[in-house]
Amino acid sequence: MIRMRTPSRAGLLRSIGRLLVGVVAGVAIFLAFSAVMRVQAVSLPAPTGPMPVGRTEIALNDTGRVDPFFTDGRTRELAVWIWYPAVEGASGAPAPYVPAAWAPLVNDEVPAPLSQDLTTVRTNSTQNAGLEGHPPVVVLMPGLGEAVASYSALAEDLASHGYAVIGINPTGSTDVVFPDGHLVGATAAGNVNEMVIDRWYESAARVANVWAADAEFVVRTLGASPLHIGALDFEHVAYIGHSMGGAAAFEACRQDSACGGGVDMDGTLWTDVRNTGLQAPSLLLHDDQRGECDAFCQRAAPDFDKVMAGQTAERFAIAGSRHMNYSELGLMWGPANAFVLGTIDADRMSVITRDLVRTFLDVQIRGLPVSVFAETSARYAEVEPVQ
Repeated sequence: MIRMRTPSRAGLLRSIGRLLVGVVAGVAIFLAFSAVMRVQAVSLPAPTGPMPVGRTEIALNDTGRVDPFFTDGRTRELAVWIWYPAVEGASGAPAPYVPAAWAPLVNDEVPAPLSQDLTTVRTNSTQNAGLEGHPPVVVLMPGLGEAVASYSALAEDLASHGYAVIGINPTGSTDVVFPDGHLVGATAAGNVNEMVIDRWYESAARVANVWAADAEFVVRTLGASPLHIGALDFEHVAYIGHSMGGAAAFEACRQDSACGGGVDMDGTLWTDVRNTGLQAPSLLLHDDQRGECDAFCQRAAPDFDKVMAGQTAERFAIAGSRHMNYSELGLMWGPANAFVLGTIDADRMSVITRDLVRTFLDVQIRGLPVSVFAETSARYAEVEPVQ
């Protein structure tokens, strides 16, 4: 008869010890690798337009509006970034992707070893360069929890084609560092944390309406008081945004009689625009639509149909993309990024998004033939019309 040997207590402890040593060694190797990778320089995609790009940051305070995201009675203050076509040969320091004081805060929910050191990201903008001409305005609003820096490649590309992109950082909805260096942190009131659909819609509408009011205030203020770099053209303003910013962009466009076009990048509609639609031309861009339509998707469908009933409305999905592919997360290093990104190559996604948004605006703001946008949308196999 064969007897099975029972491991001794000492042998079991030695095995556990070897396993723990292996785990600790593996973690140490991963952390060392991450420490090297996260500080490797990353360059944003080069703008495709002929004009150099400038960037400046300003602070604005809406003294007539109490900030609804805070309880201390403060008025609503906003950190505003502006990308614009710069004079040829303008000198100056490169604009940082984010100021050093802001970098640790932009993705504060992601542990440092799992994310890009944003101080190593190189932009294509010159800080406070001189303004070229009198460019038309595009208002840019980010996704919930994001800073406008996360859409720098899109903003730079538009600026290189002659647009002034006014990016609004939503105070209270994300951590914001103002030009003078002071920090204003995110609050619960500035975010959406509901689980029931009806309550989510109510809470999201509250936030999106505040953001739309931010856009109205910024456009009104800068239209009346030219910037230190020069005056911008507010005759026909376009509004673009991602996620919550897309919803706010459509609402701001709905309220602005001067809106020349709205672009919503994968944002569900929460505000009154879902019931009224848009009079202005609109572009809806979605992530890959080939999966199952969940409860939120089904709830949103009639609202998108209302917008599509407008006279000039375009709607597309980008195959292989997911919600966060519309930000620049995919261009950054980070082993956890794959969990929230689609299969489409990040550089390819950036090319497609920039091309679609820019040519849509060229048609609606600059009056280029409609065929220009039709040719662009047909150029990419990943761009699929949504009926």
